[in-house]
Amino acid sequence: MFTSGQLAKQCHTSIRTVQYYDQNGLLRAKRSQSNRREYDEQDLLRLQQIITYRQLGFTLKDIQELIDNRQASKTLSALIDKQTAMLHQQIHQLESQLAGLRYFKKQLQSSNSFSPELQAKVRSNMKMAKQLHHFRLTMVGWGLVIDLLFLVSLIFVISQGASPWRLVLGVVLSLLICGQLTFSYYQHSLYLCPNCRSEFVPGFKNWVLARHTPNTRKLTCPTCHHRNFCVEEYRQ
Repeated sequence: MFTSGQLAKQCHTSIRTVQYYDQNGLLRAKRSQSNRREYDEQDLLRLQQIITYRQLGFTLKDIQELIDNRQASKTLSALIDKQTAMLHQQIHQLESQLAGLRYFKKQLQSSNSFSPELQAKVRSNMKMAKQLHHFRLTMVGWGLVIDLLFLVSLIFVISQGASPWRLVLGVVLSLLICGQLTFSYYQHSLYLCPNCRSEFVPGFKNWVLARHTPNTRKLTCPTCHHRNFCVEEYRQ
């Protein structure tokens, strides 16, 4: 058996945390003859589960449902989807705030006060960050359409014994759509140099061949001539 302190030590947490989960019904202490709270091995495993779920961002209500539900795997799958969607939304909000802060800092270098005009510019920049997010989602949607077009062409040729030219036509159409989408993405992309804070539009060839992450692209700034992973922004 474990006391509150011993249980907390085993799970690398505080006694107050153990007491908090006990008060909320997530742990169920037994009482010793001297009326002290005591916990067994099952409580130890239960607390380890609770801490893991909390680290993943689940609420106490969700954790209670997971622990008490015998079909926890199905419940956990649904809660993971819910938590993932919420985290994606938070990431999007944080990216918008970061874009606003980057723009705010850049503007402050040439301004001594947070004027109404500067406030309007910051709000506009955050709006553009949201537009970039929606534009990327649209691109993903069109990418799925391209994959579906190619897959349908392949299945039709194989199942119907049709001429392979139908597959070739499907591939050509897919490539044409892909090319148009790529150029459209380029037309709406603007980059912020992390060295000199200037915004620029790279050449199409350099843009296509550059290494990139979901939010940056390795480019040479035409102003300071430094080559860095530049932050991608939305260009109207």
